[in-house]
Amino acid sequence: MAAAAIHVVPDDNFDDWVVRADIGEEFGHYPSREAAERVAQAIAQEREAELVVHLPDGKTSQTRFAKSWAARLFRR
Repeated sequence: MAAAAIHVVPDDNFDDWVVRADIGEEFGHYPSREAAERVAQAIAQEREAELVVHLPDGKTSQTRFAKSWAARLFRR
């Protein structure tokens, strides 16, 4: 079952960033938010999922990677 969203979250100590799916599956820990976002973006694109980045101040940033109906129709 594909995840509906891929999340980038700081770990509890704010030492590194964690990439995980809605279902709790962890893809890895990364030293910077940028590195974690690059990995998470690739996973979200592959799974046609939403990318949610959780910032330390509590704000979130969301990006959707679901393909349009036309792209699915023509397999692009």
